Amino acid sequence: MNYKFAAFFLAGITCSSFGIANESQSMDPRFAPAPTEAACRSLTLASTGGPLVKDPKILAVRWLGYTTFELVYGGEIILLDNYYDRGPRYRYLGFKAADVKRANLIIVGHGHHDHMSDTAQTIQQTGAPVIAAPITVKRLLEEGVDSQKIMQVTGTDNQILKFKGFTVQPVLARHGEPTANPSPAKFSKVYAEAEPGTPEQRAIEAAIKEKGSQDPHILNEGTIAYIITFDDGFRLAYRDSGGLMTDYEKAAMAKIGRVDVLIGAIAAETIAESNAAILMPMIETYRPAVYFPAHHEERVGADLDRATEPLFQYIKNAFPDTVTVSKEFREPTCFDTRRNLKSGNAL
Repeated sequence: MNYKFAAFFLAGITCSSFGIANESQSMDPRFAPAPTEAACRSLTLASTGGPLVKDPKILAVRWLGYTTFELVYGGEIILLDNYYDRGPRYRYLGFKAADVKRANLIIVGHGHHDHMSDTAQTIQQTGAPVIAAPITVKRLLEEGVDSQKIMQVTGTDNQILKFKGFTVQPVLARHGEPTANPSPAKFSKVYAEAEPGTPEQRAIEAAIKEKGSQDPHILNEGTIAYIITFDDGFRLAYRDSGGLMTDYEKAAMAKIGRVDVLIGAIAAETIAESNAAILMPMIETYRPAVYFPAHHEERVGADLDRATEPLFQYIKNAFPDTVTVSKEFREPTCFDTRRNLKSGNAL
């Protein structure tokens, strides 16, 4: 399919249909600001002491760099990946791992360090349980995490985990596999030669890397996508690596149909066309009404950031009514989950 010129249309879906509430977008009539919700205006995470959401049907979503996110739904805090203390060559998130003191659930997509390096510490500080693949679990146990805090999943058995106000369905995904032409490794080598970092910086980064796994089976066994369904039917899918779609994902979404929100990682490619070739099948599989990019931010002066705007245009060309959302660190986007695709309230 030529994604530049495809023009599939999602009938009747608009931003206002989902009650997206964010004060910074209050001038846009499609968005519905919620002035009474401090959590929808605050840059302080709920997990670091900021306000929770008062309305039990409002979901606040915050991006925290890479594929790390905070979801706040009523009194519940869900943390997606934990990569906070990232080293001296990364942009500062505005908080540290030691500041994350509140959570009800942690979800880890896969075991590379840039997705789980602060997970053990976060479990210890919050007492929250974690959902993760066996490879990730192995590393967490090595880090001293209590096995009673771990829910191991494979994503191959149609398992649905129930929590207060929502369920989580793990689905086996696949880790990204960068193409050879043009090689991202070549670009990274150029960056590394130009900005090698000091010995102290490299030592810190090496210590952080040790907190993750390098198991090669992360590719095909250790990467999990998650579909979170809130109690009124609103669905959010989380995919923390830009890999090819698996049969498990296709089967799950054939049954579900679509999701209201997709948080989907951008693949480690160097040009938009190569990224789009991997991103668009993800969009087609999950058919989100709203898409948040992830994994588009890299080390300052050491790696290549991935531009979101060209990819958003690919999405818009194929699915004109899909809302694309890109925010700064910690900036909330809020949704009224009563307005969702499953109920028909969004149409």
